[in-house]
Amino acid sequence: MSADMENRCWRCGAGLAMDLLPLRREEVCPACDADLHGCKLCRFFNPSLSDACDEPIAGDVSNKERANFCDYFKPSPHAFRGTGSQVGDKERAALAALFGEAHDATSNNDADGARTALEGLFGIKKDT
Repeated sequence: MSADMENRCWRCGAGLAMDLLPLRREEVCPACDADLHGCKLCRFFNPSLSDACDEPIAGDVSNKERANFCDYFKPSPHAFRGTGSQVGDKERAALAALFGEAHDATSNNDADGARTALEGLFGIKKDT
């Protein structure tokens, strides 16, 4: 397995030592103590499906973050998905340019401007 395909913890992203493979059911991440022999680290994990598993004959597992006894478990090097969607000003500007809109970095946190725009959209008169 190449360095760019290194297995990482599904929760914190810490690299997993190759001597851990094959993973025992009791194995935990050395950095965050997350269970490793669980659905979230498996290559068959697919949250867009109703049972969250691409393996058609695997048994249903209720808690996808806890260790389980699934015989189809295979660790995925792509299990770590980061801490979420953190879009910066550069990305917002690129998206605005794509749709032909002007982008102002200061307008993202302008609650008063947003309220004024919303009131104008719905024709709400502000009593002052």
